[in-house]
Amino acid sequence: MTTTRPPGTVTEIAGRPTHVVVDGSGPPVVLMAALGSNWFDLDALTARLVDDFTVIRYDRPGYGLSSPLPRDRWPTLADEVDRLEAVLDHLGVTEPVVLAAHSMSSLYAEGFALICPERTRAVLMIDGTFSLIGKRAIPTSRRAANGHRVADLVAHLRIPQLVGPLAHASVLPTPPEGYDDAQRRWIRHVFTRVDMARATLVENAAYPAIDEDLRALRAERGRPTMPVTVLAALGDGGGWRSAWRARQRRYAEALGASYEEISPAGHLLVLSRPALVADAIRRLARRADGEWVRAAGAPDPKR
Repeated sequence: MTTTRPPGTVTEIAGRPTHVVVDGSGPPVVLMAALGSNWFDLDALTARLVDDFTVIRYDRPGYGLSSPLPRDRWPTLADEVDRLEAVLDHLGVTEPVVLAAHSMSSLYAEGFALICPERTRAVLMIDGTFSLIGKRAIPTSRRAANGHRVADLVAHLRIPQLVGPLAHASVLPTPPEGYDDAQRRWIRHVFTRVDMARATLVENAAYPAIDEDLRALRAERGRPTMPVTVLAALGDGGGWRSAWRARQRRYAEALGASYEEISPAGHLLVLSRPALVADAIRRLARRADGEWVRAAGAPDPKR
């Protein structure tokens, strides 16, 4: 185990030891990591926001330095919304926050925006994951159990210790400035443990149930009432690029959101194109400010 002191703190939040990192100063922005991602995967984006915002990150159970869930539990939409609210309460954040959610965490961000609109200033869906048609056929308990079985096999074969850091380097793009020594140490620490692989497998197993719960919440509460932007990452491919653009535009229409895109960019654009993602967060925050001013009946000072 590395002896380097980690950034942030590990604190009891929503009943679980949770790793929380806070940087910068200004209005609060919560960066929400993708399936299989950890706090350090958002370092490059954080570095481009800290001059303007208080940037809040936390590892979901089993990721990074957060304690894993018990074997008989799996992530749910309600639990993750509660966890985010508990993180904000722990930090004493009372003003509404901008949520910037990458990939699968867009489900949690939308759920939070619908359940806690008074705490949500705006939402950025960064190449978000969504569906409008139910997909659950196999019970979540069975899917989660299968995820644990695969993780047990991975642990038995010592795959994290043998190839963990190499897997990170081969799957995830390197940020523009690369990694420093401390980041490389924490990548090795996290990726040589089975906890992160287990958390990824089980969260992926829970996805259909999380999505089903979110669609039920949409039916009950409608669209988010605050400004939302869907930010699509478009690669160089022709047909696939067009199909992904159409899918993300449909996502924006379903949310009543504005639509932006970054091209060329892969799905892991928080690492490969962090400056452009940071710019999208700033634009959304300014838009939210303008809508609040107009709602109050005062002239918009930015016009």
